[in-house]
Parts: sequence; C-alpha cells; structure tokens
Amino acid sequence: MNRLLYILALIIINLYATNAIGQDFVNIKGRVIDAKTREPLPFVNIVFVDKNIGTVTDYDGNYSLSTQWASSHLQASFVGYKKQVKPLGKTKHQTINFEIEPEDMTLNEVVITGERKRYRNRDNPAVELIRKVIQNKDSNSKAMFDYYEFDKHEKVEFSLNNITEEFRNKKIFNQFQFVFSFVDTAKINGKPYLPVFLKETLSKVYYRKEPQSRKEYILGTNMVGFHEYIDNEGVAFMIDNLYQDIDIYSNNITLLTNQFISPISTLAPLIYKFHIIDTVQLNGVQCINLAFLPRNKADFAFLGNLYITDDDKYAVIKVDMRITNDINLNFVNDLQIIQEFEKVNGEGWMFSKDELIVDFNLTKKGTGLYGKKSVFYDNYTFNTPRPDSVYSGIEHTIKTIGYTERDSSFWESGRIEKLTAQEQNIFVMVDSVQHVPAFKRAMDVVMLLVAGYWNFDKIEVGPVNTFYSFNDVEGFRLRMGARTSDNFSERFRLDGYLTYGFKDERFKYSASATWSLNGRPIKENPRHSIMAMYQVVTNFPGMEMQFINEDNFLLSFKRGVADKILYYEMFKLEHYRDWGNGFSSILNFKNLIQEPGGTLYFKYSDHEISNIISSEFSTTLRFAPNEKFYQGQNYRIPIITKYPIFQLSYTQGIKGLFGADYSYGKAKFNVFKRIYLSPIGFMDLELEGSKILGGGVPFPLLSVHRANQTYSYQLLSYNLMNFLEFVSDQYVSLFAEHHFNGFFFNKIPLIKHLGWREIISFKGVYGSVTDKNNPNITPGLMQFPTDASGNSTTFTLEGTPYMEMSVGIGNILKFFRVDYVQRLSHLEHSNVAKNGIRVRFKFDF
Repeated sequence: MNRLLYILALIIINLYATNAIGQDFVNIKGRVIDAKTREPLPFVNIVFVDKNIGTVTDYDGNYSLSTQWASSHLQASFVGYKKQVKPLGKTKHQTINFEIEPEDMTLNEVVITGERKRYRNRDNPAVELIRKVIQNKDSNSKAMFDYYEFDKHEKVEFSLNNITEEFRNKKIFNQFQFVFSFVDTAKINGKPYLPVFLKETLSKVYYRKEPQSRKEYILGTNMVGFHEYIDNEGVAFMIDNLYQDIDIYSNNITLLTNQFISPISTLAPLIYKFHIIDTVQLNGVQCINLAFLPRNKADFAFLGNLYITDDDKYAVIKVDMRITNDINLNFVNDLQIIQEFEKVNGEGWMFSKDELIVDFNLTKKGTGLYGKKSVFYDNYTFNTPRPDSVYSGIEHTIKTIGYTERDSSFWESGRIEKLTAQEQNIFVMVDSVQHVPAFKRAMDVVMLLVAGYWNFDKIEVGPVNTFYSFNDVEGFRLRMGARTSDNFSERFRLDGYLTYGFKDERFKYSASATWSLNGRPIKENPRHSIMAMYQVVTNFPGMEMQFINEDNFLLSFKRGVADKILYYEMFKLEHYRDWGNGFSSILNFKNLIQEPGGTLYFKYSDHEISNIISSEFSTTLRFAPNEKFYQGQNYRIPIITKYPIFQLSYTQGIKGLFGADYSYGKAKFNVFKRIYLSPIGFMDLELEGSKILGGGVPFPLLSVHRANQTYSYQLLSYNLMNFLEFVSDQYVSLFAEHHFNGFFFNKIPLIKHLGWREIISFKGVYGSVTDKNNPNITPGLMQFPTDASGNSTTFTLEGTPYMEMSVGIGNILKFFRVDYVQRLSHLEHSNVAKNGIRVRFKFDF
C-alpha cells in the first residue's frame, strides 16, 4: 500500500470524483481509404477539430478513439491528400469512415499506385532507410566522443487532469474554488489539468568513454508540492525511476519500470512496420519523415515519426512517438515522447530538448494525473578531459554538490529555459491550498487510509491495520501504536506500541528511538543514524515479511498448524550509514532472550530450559550501485534497476556477555540481479549462501529458513514451507522469477483485453546441519521440536533440497497477483501443503 503514496493526489481526487466525467465518453472507430484506388491508407492523422486529441491509422487503415473531450467534428489528413472533415453523431459508439482524395500535385518523394502490396521488409525503401540509420548509430550518437560535458536543466510537473465542471462544483471544493483559476489544457490530449507539483533541477554532466563513466553533478534542486503529506524526496526518486533518461539510440528504452524496443534498435525491422511519409525542413535541415508502428499493437513498442537527415549520415534529428491503446500498461491513458537534436559546433548531433508526457488514470472516467518531464541541454564541450576525480566512482552516478537552498538569483541565471507563467503559478497555488482547513482535514483522512496513521500534529497513531489480529497461541490480539511526526522533529523519532493477547494473557511492547547523525532528516538520503530499541514481542520462527507489518490483520489467517511461537525480549543498538557510490553499512549489537511458547519447548535429553540468551555483534556491508529508494511512511523501499546488489554480513555471538549462553559466528552473502529480456519481460535472480561457525549451537540460533503459512504470496519466503520446518547451519539458496509482462496473453484475443501478465518462479534451498550442531548425531544438544505425539516437525536438508515452483497471473484488476504454488520435495512430512493458491496485492505500471 505504501507504493500508492507517490500518486497520493490521484487517490485523493478519485475518492471524491469517480463519477466526475462532465460529459459522456465517445467511442469512435473507422477506416480510411484512398477514394480512387480504394486501398487502405496507413499513418493518416485522425483528430478532433480544434482539439489536440487524435490518433493515426494502422497499416490496414483502421483507427479507434475514445475520449470525453471530443469536439463536434472529426478530421482526416495525410500528406498528398485533401483533408476531410465529418460531423459526429449523437451516440456514444460511432463508426466514421473516410475516403480521402489525392491532391492535384506531384511529390517526388511519394509515389501513389493503384496496387497495394503486402507489407514486407524485402525491397522496402522504408526498411532500407531504417537499416541505414541503425548502421550509423555509433557515428551519430553522443557515444562517438571520448569525452563530452553539458549543462542540464530538468523540469518535472504533476497535475490533476480531467477537471470537469461537475468536478469543480463538488461540495468538498467549496472552500478553495480559487485553485481552479490555475487550470490549463494539456497539449497531448486536450484534457484540462491543474498543476500540483513541480521539481526543477540544474546539473552538470560529464562523460568519459574509457574507462566508461558518466557523472551528473546536481547544482540545485527546487521542489514545490505538499511537503507535509508526501515525502518529496521519495516522490523525486520515484519520478527518476518512472521518467528515466531516454536514449533513442539504445536498443531498449526503460520507461515506467518496463522496457520498450527502440524504433532504431537492431531488432526494429522485426518489431516495427515503417513507412516513408515525405521530406520536410526542420531547423533548416532537409530530412525524411519516417513513420513507424508496432507489428503487434500489444508489444512494448512505440508508434510515431522519426525525422532523419536526407544525406549519407542518416542521423535522427527529431523523434515524436507515443504508445498504442492496446499495450499492457497500467494506469496510463496516453504517453508521448518528443526528442530534438541539433548539431553542435559541427561535431555531432546532441540533445537540445527532451520531453516526456504521461497521462495517468486509476479509472477510465475519473480524475487522474498528468505528468510532464522537460529537459533542456546547453553548453556542450567535446573531447576535453577533466581530472580523474570528476569521473571517479561507479559507472553512472548522480552526485549532489554541497548546498542547502539556492536563492532566486541562482535560478534566474542558471535556467536554460525560463519557467512558464503556469509553472510559476504552482508555487502560489500550493502554498494557498495548504492553508485551507478543509484541505488539511481531507488529507488527514487519506493519510489514515493509505499510510495507516492518524495525525495529531506531533504524534501519529497507528497503523490501523494492526489494531486487531489473532493467532493460535496468543488468541485475539489488540495493539495500539504511536510515533512522533516530522512536526515533532525530522531528525529524532520515537516509535512504540503495546499489544495484549487474550489467550496467553500477556502484554507485549516495543519502544525505539532514532537519531540522525548527519544533520539531515531521518528519511532523507544519504542516511547516517543510530537507533536504540527495546522489545518484548512474539514471532513465528522463520516468518519474515517484506515491507508489511507482521501484525497486519490479513496475515492472521494461516494454513495448517501454527502453534509454535517464540517470545522475544530484545535490546538492540544499531548504527546505519550511507557512504556514497552505492555503499552502505550497518553495525549493531543485540541482546536477545528467547522463550518458547505454544507447543514449542527447549528440551534436552534429560531436562528442559525456560529460555536461551544470546549477545551478538554484527556488521553488514551492502553495495548497490545507483540504487534509489522510495521513502514511504513506514518503509524505505528500494527501486529495482538493472544493476546488481551485493550484501555481505557477519555476526559474532559472545558467550558470557550480558548472560549469553553461546559463542558462534554467522557469515552470509547475498546477490540480487534483475535481467531485462525485452520483449519477453524480465527475470529476477537472487543467490544466497550462509555458514555458521562453531558447535553446540541450538536450533533457535541456527538459520531457520524463511517460511510462510499465510495465504499471502511472499516473494522472499518459501510459500509452502511450514514455520520452523527446516533449519541449517550451512546452506545455499536460489530464487528465480520471470515476468513475461503479458507477452503471451497479449496475443490471445479473448484474454488480451484483461491486461493479465504471466509469471513463473522457482525457489530452492540446499543445506545441512553439521554433526557438531545436530542433536540427532551429537548427544547433549538441544533437541529439534516435535509434535504432541513425539514426531519430528523440524528437519535438516541433507540429501534433498527444498524446492517449490509457481505459475502466476499478475495484474488482475490491475492490483492483484494470484499464484498456483507446487511443492516439489519433502512431501512425506506431515501437516504440509503440497500445493496451494496464494494472493498478493501489487501496484505496478
């Protein structure tokens, strides 16, 4: 749920505006043909008169349009043909066909024939042209230079769109009608929009080819938005992830967390159909207008126009492209990319302007978000080496030059492109809205629903989804939690909760304090903090949830027998630091008293003990190049990119320290990598290995493999493994999950409109318990748990690894994933599920 925060404004409005449609949607389809030859015409522009709303015909001359902002007439236009305008009817669903006549003129570049040939690559001038472009990519892209640098000015704007009269007149907006004076009209689709967020960045970029390095030094950032409710840095990171830099010369373009095939990829002739429209002049340069569209409309590809120099260089000087309506992309109604290049100092074609516009909507008819990113480039310098320190560090890094706030003179002199009047108005509107009491009340309600906390100025109470839960050992659980807010302090935080179980009749509680050590807010990156925590809590051995609270009410529902629990009394002191260049470290000390609960006992062959005590020092080193995070209200969530993540940790238990009973060492290594395999989606791979050093270590201190007995699908747990079913003191594990992003479903007529996405996964772990820690071999060790009949319920993995695989369907109703999970090994164990259905809530594009 926390991932929804970055489009919080969208959710707010949809709460009140589900039916704010102003006027009915009009759905129009049709076909365009040549009036003389009767042949279908591709790439014909179909637009509503006096509106910037339209589309182009496909290679069979067909088109379709759906909008609530239609005008009264529809126009068809194409180079070499007379424009034709037709009126719209009164119905919601209409078919409007066009028969357009050729102009009485001759175009050398366009030859009109009476015979329509089947599209093929062979002997196709358009395909020959794009192949020339592909062959000359290296000599035309900026990567041809050994060194280059430039100034960069980036503006990212979010606005509420679909602002209808009905929406404006809703009662909830009575106290701030003034904001609607800032409404403008979007160029991409003619929708009225209201700006609510603006981020502006000035930076200097340096590139070196060998060894390759690209460094962007941020000179200043200016953001205006609803700071009190939305973490602007988290939003900024999410924007950077959604709106990554787009390089048309790359084979693949990462956009909205998905990979698209570039129209000048080496695979482009297999993915796209191309058509030469005409020749035109752009900025004094003679070029060829080459139209393109995907062969399969559901593929992650674009449609649009490339403008290519009409010479032997075949350089792209402009691209204007969009996505098809059939693409399996959530919440995106429209998307447009415009890139312009100019020849700098006669040396190469470089970016002059880059624009990305996205129209987001949770529902087809409701109010949504209009996002626009504009980037301007200037002051190019080529083949001028800088000191090695400028390029040092990992390959692609964004660094912030030491600054706090930049004054107005910095922005006035530094901007490559001045703010428009509409952009300047965002500062005025946002400041005014935040002082309206009705807005504050509405935001408090939304934050309660989305983040789970109720704000009382300096204290926040929650999360609400943990107030009530239950399990087999504690029975009904009531919990009350609270934490200090940023209004109390941004650099110091107190957090705690109190829980009572009505079956075990015991109180549990937690209290923690966190200090920022670098003078920055706790949630701001880079982080440097220290945390102290004291807890008396419960935990199912092996239950580890990712970005979700284990007291969540929905996790109370469990399969099978879950009656073994541990009572923890823990004190922890933890130091965290981001070192830069993707490195971070954690140092901590933990003293832990573990007491068995339910049907779990700490038994030896001749006696039983009530608890065990351990004291540990541990260190964790993490290397995640170019990693960014979205800071939600409860968790800092990493944004997955193509770069690998490495993590190495070591823990040392010290006997006798604060009453500790055991000495041991634990080493663990983990590596994660996302591999993009466009156009068939991507694969996530995670490999982990661990080794415990020392003997006589009891099972609660061994590696208890992550199990899941809830009905929620957990990415990093074994979803058909029981709690405390397997332990090891050495193991290696592999998680592999492939997301096809609808590659197969999009080709099935009866299924593709559902937007489903295929997922397959495999999880396996192989390990053992060495003789010195195995009570079945070495006498005098704590025995593995059993059930009431004395049958073993905890096992080792000698001889056979644990394995499970799943086949899933994601993007059901755009928010849900359902997996069928099959257990592949250790099926002889009692009270285990051999297969099952698991569900996961997932928000994604």
